[in-house]
Amino acid sequence: MASLTPSTPLNSAKTPIDQNQGTHRKLFAVLPDLFLEQSVIGLSLICLFNLPFSEAFKEISLVGGMIASLLLLLEHRQTGRFFIRLLTVGWPVFLFVGVSFASGVHSINTFEGLRGAWGDLETLMGLILFSTLLNVERSPGRIRKWMLMAILSGTFSGAAVGLFRIWNEHRPFLGMMNLGDKNTTAQFLSFLFLIVFFFHSQKNRWNIPFSLFVVLYPILAVFLFLTHSRTFLIAVPVALLVMIAVLKWWKTLAVVGGFLFCLLVGTAVSPTLRWEVQTVIHPMSDGSFESRYPTWEGAIRMWKAHPFLGVGPDNFHMPNIHSIYHLPDYAAHGHNVFFNLLGEYGALGVIAFFLWLTVWVKTAVSGLGSGRLPPASLALCLGTMVNLLIGGIAHPMWGGSTSLLLMLAMALSLFPDPVLIENSPNPQGRIA
Repeated sequence: MASLTPSTPLNSAKTPIDQNQGTHRKLFAVLPDLFLEQSVIGLSLICLFNLPFSEAFKEISLVGGMIASLLLLLEHRQTGRFFIRLLTVGWPVFLFVGVSFASGVHSINTFEGLRGAWGDLETLMGLILFSTLLNVERSPGRIRKWMLMAILSGTFSGAAVGLFRIWNEHRPFLGMMNLGDKNTTAQFLSFLFLIVFFFHSQKNRWNIPFSLFVVLYPILAVFLFLTHSRTFLIAVPVALLVMIAVLKWWKTLAVVGGFLFCLLVGTAVSPTLRWEVQTVIHPMSDGSFESRYPTWEGAIRMWKAHPFLGVGPDNFHMPNIHSIYHLPDYAAHGHNVFFNLLGEYGALGVIAFFLWLTVWVKTAVSGLGSGRLPPASLALCLGTMVNLLIGGIAHPMWGGSTSLLLMLAMALSLFPDPVLIENSPNPQGRIA
């Protein structure tokens, strides 16, 4: 039986359904194969569109897409192979979700803790759904272009609402419709920027016009600037430089350098831009960074009281947690990826999270070395790591649509274009 790999998509005519009988015996006669396949594609695209736009539609399409994915895998008798393959590279995500539910049950705010654990389960659903989607379509370029268009359409729609609120309500910062908070919006946009660059690196194979990216980069940069989350003015350029170095795009490196030079020139004529750059270079100058110290101290107190499982997912904002651990009123989360995980999930959550990062990097590096994965896969992986760790100095970088975007980046990195796999030394395209 053919294994579930990028070079053997689920709907491939070469995929046997029942070797014993020699015929395609349908498990779900009322749900024909084509309907299941189109359901997975359609619900996935709806989910991607609604990541920055609508929380309700995002959750409905995610759960529905997850169910359709499982039915499709059962229909093709690929469930075992798929989950063995996914567990090989994503087992820390499964472990993290298990820790999350244990932490939720352990929390003094059990209901809120289990709500947070459900959010982490949705993250796992996203990994399964996006990984299934990338194995469904016989035409890899087409499905990936649809994915890009879906998430960009949702981003522009969510940003349009945010821009209207800036104009109508005189808000000083951009917060997209479903993301709301400016820092959450900045986290989302930073990872989206790297995913767009990954698509840029594959534009010729997937027949995506270069002109699209010429238009996209300035728009996304403006959106990111309007959030005024200054950490990402460092994190995103550094992450892009890492991706460019992995891809060996030296001409692009010169273009990025020219853009940064223009940014510095702009500081001479724009007081607003000058203030942003100055506070990036001197983060202590406006008190924003120092205000995070009491939150970090509170996270350490949480960890000392509950060293293994923390106080429970999504519990940082709870009034009784604030009272018990002497947190400031503005501490809705840990304002740091490490302290946020340590306080809410405990040491076990931190270990599971960093195991996920380690396994992903190890898989991407070994895959490139053996020819199983292309350079673009490693570039996306390392760019995501750099953005996560630099941005994580001042932001939680986990939860909600941001977590789902991380799962999308992981799936794109580890399930690359089948054409790339077929041209590699290992034509089976196995993920180690």
